[in-house]
Formats: sequence, structure tokens, C-alpha cells
Amino acid sequence: MAEGRRPGLQREGLRFFGAVGAGLSHELSNVFNIINELSGLQQDIAAAAQGGGAGIARLSELAARIKSQVARGEEINRSLHRLSHSVDEAAEVFDLGEALALFGALAARPARLAEVELELRPPADPIALSGDPFALQLALHACLKAVLGAVGSGRRVEVRTESASGRVRVVLASADPVPGLGSDPVLASMLGLACAVLGAAARTEPDGHGGGSVVLDLGAGGGTGTGDP
Repeated sequence: MAEGRRPGLQREGLRFFGAVGAGLSHELSNVFNIINELSGLQQDIAAAAQGGGAGIARLSELAARIKSQVARGEEINRSLHRLSHSVDEAAEVFDLGEALALFGALAARPARLAEVELELRPPADPIALSGDPFALQLALHACLKAVLGAVGSGRRVEVRTESASGRVRVVLASADPVPGLGSDPVLASMLGLACAVLGAAARTEPDGHGGGSVVLDLGAGGGTGTGDP
């Protein structure tokens, strides 16, 4: 991949970073607020538990909840760290499973806000890709946005990989139909730029049962692929 093809991603990349960064910042704020609240409760209970008994058990429970929130905050911070470093190189060899794990972590909040269950099914075996890992995250984000805009609350979206004849596809499948990817100009621009850098193609596919998918074909060999066949 040529470094010269990457500048076109700058505007859409900033949109993506802004949306994800704001969401992760909000999540971290929630973590800190909960830890602060639990810390205050712990102080109150400690003052009232001088004689032992139920207060000690309550303190133990609060300590476990604080530990859980710290672990959650660390995971959010790791996701932000990995996303930040995805822009380091315009072309590198990376593992698709690890990239999808990062996507799943970043997608958890928008899926939750849309009241959609996101089921991530990573590849069973390592799949090495050569390209721009940030462009892949941007393309996956755009595909997810298209699906979340089409499905109803309470639905499930499955994210899986398919590999055959040297071609790798990431499929975001829903029980609801997904409209053409060109229906949203901003989304189409984001996806088109990311696919052009990746040498990938994206399209929607009906499943024959009333549902639909957005398919990101990573073995397409080029083209923006933002339209439907």
C-alpha cells in the first residue's frame, strides 16, 4: 500500500477518532465516578464498622466492585492505546483476529446504545493480513454504523469471518434488511476511502430470509466497493 494513498483518510479518520475517543472517554468517566462513589461508601462503612460484623463483609464486597471497575478501566485504556498505535504504519502485517478483537471492544458502546447485542466470532486460526490496520478499523466502523442504522433494538448482530480460495471476508449479519451503502453520503465516503486504501470492497447482501448483511471483502484486490451489485 502506498503511503500517498493515506492522506484521503485524514478527514474521515478524524471523524472516527473523534467518535471513538469521545465514547471511550465517557466510559472512563463512568469508571472513575463509580470508583469515587464506592470509595466514599467504603469510608462510611469503615467508620461505622469499628465493631466488625456485617460492616466487614460489606467492605469486602465494595473492594471487589472497585477491583472490577479498575479492570474495566484498564481494558478501555488498552483499547484506546491499540487504536492510537494502529496509525503508526500505513502498511504492515497484522492478525485479523486481533484486529477484530479491537473492533469488538470499540464497538461495544455504540452497540449498547443502539440496544443491539453484538456477537463477535473471531477466526478459529490466525489470518495474517498485509495493509493498513487503521483503515480496516475505519471500514469496520462504517460497516457497523450501516447495520446499526438498519436494525431494531433488541436485535443481534453477528460479526464473523469467512475464508475461501484465498479470499477473506468479514460479515456483519442481521435478521433485519440493510439498505444500500450509498444511501448515507457520509458513511459512503468513509467506507469508500477506507476500502480504497485497503484494496477491499464492501456491499450489502440479503440472506433470503428477510435479513441482510454488510460484507467487507478483504480479498477483493481493489476498488471502493461502496455500492451494491
